[in-house]
Amino acid sequence: MDYEKKLMTIDEFCEYVGIGKTKARELISNPCCKYVVRIGRRVYVHKELFDEELRKNAKFQLTM
Repeated sequence: MDYEKKLMTIDEFCEYVGIGKTKARELISNPCCKYVVRIGRRVYVHKELFDEELRKNAKFQLTM
């Protein structure tokens, strides 16, 4: 059974987007972020919601 992970750790998010941990933490610390999931003290980024937000805010057409 093949499945794709929906939640990314901070390290996975950094690698996915190509940014450092400091910038990633700055992005996810915004309380308006709909793609951030907190489980206890752990913080994850919901990949599909992040991609959707990226497409919505892009200044040009993104195809993913």
